[in-house]
Amino acid sequence: MLNCDILILAVPLTDTDKPLQAPAILKAVVEKHGYTAQTYDLNYELITSKNKELDFLKQYFSFGTTNDHNKIILAEDYVSDMATKILKIYDPTFIAVSVFTYQCQTFSMLLAQHLKKIKPGIKIIFGGQGLSIASGIQSSDAWAKECKQLGLIDHYIISEGEQALLNLLKDGKGKGIDNTDWEQKLDLDDNPYPNYDDYNLEQYSFKTLMITGSRGCVRRCTFCDIHKHWKRFVFRSGKSIAEEMIHQSERYKIYNFNFTDSLINGSMKAYRDFITVLAEHNQSAEKKLSWGGQFIVRGIHSMTEKDWKLTKISGGDKLNVGVESGSEAVRDHMKKQFSDKDMDEFVEQAHINKVRLQFLMIMGYPTETLHDFKLSLKMFKRYRKYQSVITKVVLGSTLSILPGTPLAEELEQSVQMNGGENFWVYDKNKSLDFRERIKRRIIMGEECAKMGFDVTNNNDYKLLHYLWNIYKNKQTQNVIDLNTSSLNEQKYS
Repeated sequence: MLNCDILILAVPLTDTDKPLQAPAILKAVVEKHGYTAQTYDLNYELITSKNKELDFLKQYFSFGTTNDHNKIILAEDYVSDMATKILKIYDPTFIAVSVFTYQCQTFSMLLAQHLKKIKPGIKIIFGGQGLSIASGIQSSDAWAKECKQLGLIDHYIISEGEQALLNLLKDGKGKGIDNTDWEQKLDLDDNPYPNYDDYNLEQYSFKTLMITGSRGCVRRCTFCDIHKHWKRFVFRSGKSIAEEMIHQSERYKIYNFNFTDSLINGSMKAYRDFITVLAEHNQSAEKKLSWGGQFIVRGIHSMTEKDWKLTKISGGDKLNVGVESGSEAVRDHMKKQFSDKDMDEFVEQAHINKVRLQFLMIMGYPTETLHDFKLSLKMFKRYRKYQSVITKVVLGSTLSILPGTPLAEELEQSVQMNGGENFWVYDKNKSLDFRERIKRRIIMGEECAKMGFDVTNNNDYKLLHYLWNIYKNKQTQNVIDLNTSSLNEQKYS
């Protein structure tokens, strides 16, 4: 049995076949200060299991609901087995559960119940963005408080877990511990590199490590609520990011990295330093590094031809670009801060340098007219010649108006929510109701597919089908109750 001060768990469900970063970061932080720590990835253990009820387990752990209540015992038994297994392998003082999103809540609660049943004296900590309910990043800590009141957990940490966890281990209290009064860390360069020593990295189908270069965002897009959480955009030096990637690649023999940042190129000074150091490394390294993540569109005056060349040499690949709309007027209202000319220059340079892109689109923004929608279709027609680098078009479902976003606050008096964040109607554009938004989403998907773009994502269609049933039956939308089914064939275009 392995004795340690703290066991840090990644729990279901996060639908990824990459090693989750949070446990590795926290392990490195607490060990730097003299504590002993172990990590275990229960999430990957589930999604790669041969359990014949895997689909049910994934659905139930994600949304806490099922049409077949007789199967709930299967989920209970699975979690019970995991709790027993953990306490046979480890003897920790604390167990810290990384609740990555709200879709990890069901498993986390069940796990805490079974751990406390087997070993009542064990101290359990919940931490992560998933402690908030599923209605925006600024949501309350009511769920975490309830878990504590029920005796399932001893503490919870809502954000900036590195310092808060240390304070908890040292003093049992502090900012961000059992409260929302947390402080944003302003110096990211002094964090130790994530420690993946407990992970069996060979088992993951995608040989990729996550890396964090910044927190927050330089933009204030109207549909996004990230500014409610991160009050400031803080970033590491480009040199430190590159050095971490080089170090981790040598230590773990993994050469691809994915950024967790809201955007990689928020600070162009840090970005240039990063790609300069990494490009120099790649030009002499036997194993070249590659990386990808969220990116913002910048025109050629902001992101120069030299920047693009270094991006390619440094291993830049699969940049997820928040294009959102082919209409400049719509993007202006979103405060995206780039023009059609900027967009054309950006895609042209990606094509010249063979840097792959994924377009992230928003269907049915409140000010989107039929003309604006057609401009998005025309944009994809223009960009057919760039299909070799536009590897995927992510259309999602349709725009939801999240509480706490600038959009929700700006349009509060002129938007009727109609029982759900997806079901809104904007007084100044009433023809764009939920039915029309679904129609445009389906048309966009079909037309992009006809043009040869990869737009496949069956989960988006399942969500649309589910939401449409809620809407037409005049029910209240509650994503926690999501129980999707197959989408009937729908054709508009």
